[in-house]
Amino acid sequence: MPDEAREIDEMLPPAYRDPKGFLREERFHRSTQFAPSYFALEDASTVAAGAREQHTVTYAVAGSTDPAAPTLVWINGMGAHRLAAMLMDGLFAAHGVRLLTLDRPSAGKSTPCPLAHRQSTSLDSLVAVLAQEGLTSFSILSHSNGLLYTLYTLLHLPPHLHVRSWTLSSPYVPPWLSGSALLSAARWVPPLLTSRLGAIAGAAQRVLDPLSRSAGWSAGVVKDLSSGAAAWSSSSGFVSLGTAATSASPPAAAAPSVDEADPEQLPPPKQLARFRRVNAQRAPHRRLFGGEYVPPGLFNAGMKVALDEGLDAMGLEAMMCLRQGEGARWGWGEDSDDRDESKLFERGFAALKRKWEGAGGEARVEMSVWVPDDDGLVPKQGHEYLRALLVDQLALVEPGEWHVVEDAGHDDTLARTCVMEPLLDKVVRVHREDAAAAQ
Repeated sequence: MPDEAREIDEMLPPAYRDPKGFLREERFHRSTQFAPSYFALEDASTVAAGAREQHTVTYAVAGSTDPAAPTLVWINGMGAHRLAAMLMDGLFAAHGVRLLTLDRPSAGKSTPCPLAHRQSTSLDSLVAVLAQEGLTSFSILSHSNGLLYTLYTLLHLPPHLHVRSWTLSSPYVPPWLSGSALLSAARWVPPLLTSRLGAIAGAAQRVLDPLSRSAGWSAGVVKDLSSGAAAWSSSSGFVSLGTAATSASPPAAAAPSVDEADPEQLPPPKQLARFRRVNAQRAPHRRLFGGEYVPPGLFNAGMKVALDEGLDAMGLEAMMCLRQGEGARWGWGEDSDDRDESKLFERGFAALKRKWEGAGGEARVEMSVWVPDDDGLVPKQGHEYLRALLVDQLALVEPGEWHVVEDAGHDDTLARTCVMEPLLDKVVRVHREDAAAAQ
């Protein structure tokens, strides 16, 4: 390789230089084992042979390679898969932040568990991963229904662990509070069919053109089916995190060449240059970070791995969200004499506030919320309810920490630099404050 070409190649992000090798890196495919806490609750005589074997959790570590770096745990949305972390890798490395994301039970290669113990087992797996990585202090990013798992985690967090900040991206609000007609209708679907959602989605994606895959990583990482195929080859540019973030149309230009219309056919330096050129034409609040670090074909390569490992968790996630089927419990407020389902969020967040106040404020977590202004899953009514609860009623979120992301849908938020850069700055800041207080 000529010196000039080698120098250009070395300047490229790692994922551009060797996408296949990048995807296979050990840090994206780690695992550890643990004994879930629900074993202690089960009657040994009713447990099938072998059912008490150690559970496995698969997880990924991205971003900074410094073990002492500020760490963010990403508690993802429905259908979440650990390989979503690879799409965040370059951005997190550039900000000096470490990222952990886990496959919840039945996702990736993580061991399944009964629906009734999904919350507790998810927390058990997180505790096991933190121990494996030697971490006791971290921040949390939740996306969509990751809110349910994060709230449970904070309510039941072991005392040796400390969460410094919690950022809520496109927070899930149940249909009985948000008024979502789509999710309200979904509650009428038979639980058996809902539980098969992952298998159905996986089968559908296998017969679609790879560039049209949409379901799979609801985490700010789902492609919009209608525009995913055009994401790189049209004015919408690269689909960072698998989100189709349509941008304002750039000035009219001549028709692209064949190579330009299919960026995967371009040499890596031209792929990156094209992303930068298209991204610069967007308004600041619509700029994406992904193509700066991730080549256009990497999403689909990662999606194929997720499909091969199975999407069974999607159906279980849907049942959890909708509280549908036997054992679909959120893990808080359900033993109250007041069985009004509409008060579950209120009881959960109120319990969190009492926990923090009982600890003298030392356990309080700095919270911020980012909601899209065009959320097809959680209508405006849901955002207004959650803001009234968290900002006005419970004062868990400062008014200035409630952010509305313009021109964004439910799964667009984590693709935007206007969300991710302030989020990472906060993670670094609270980490430094924590370190300074410990001295």
